[in-house]
Formats: sequence, C-alpha cells, structure tokens
Amino acid sequence: MEIVILDSAYKHGISKESILFCLLHFQSDLVMDETSTKRLLVGFDHKGIALEIIAIEDDEQNRLVVIHAMKLRKQFYHLLSDGDVL
Repeated sequence: MEIVILDSAYKHGISKESILFCLLHFQSDLVMDETSTKRLLVGFDHKGIALEIIAIEDDEQNRLVVIHAMKLRKQFYHLLSDGDVL
C-alpha cells in the first residue's frame, strides 16, 4: 500500500520520517467514521514521541492518505499500550 502525506499533515511540525515510523509501528488503529475510511492511528515516532495521525484509506488506488499528524493529545493517551507517554 502506498502512503501519501498531504501538506496538511505537516501543519504541527511533525516530519515525514516521524509520520512514516509511527505508521509502520502504530499501537492503535481506530475507524473514526463508519461511513468513511478515516482512521486514527496512535503510536510513537523514531524519537519516542507519542503521535496521533489521521489518514484516509483509498482502496481504489491502494493507498493511505495522511491528512493530519501531531503530538498525542491527553484524550488519546489511553490508546497507547501502557496508557502512558514516555
């Protein structure tokens, strides 16, 4: 599956390297809307920083389109495997 990162994903200063690492090693993957393929992925980047990423699955083109990435907000800490942020 191809990963496409839109410019909007860089709004909060998260690098391409951090986004890709988190996508490859995510800890939680939740469907955000039952009528779409929007997903919330939570995990750590290569520096150990907890991130939240929102991506849309494009099955027709076999790609994942990342539209948002930022440091994990407290409301999502529970989605990490140990429930805590390093």
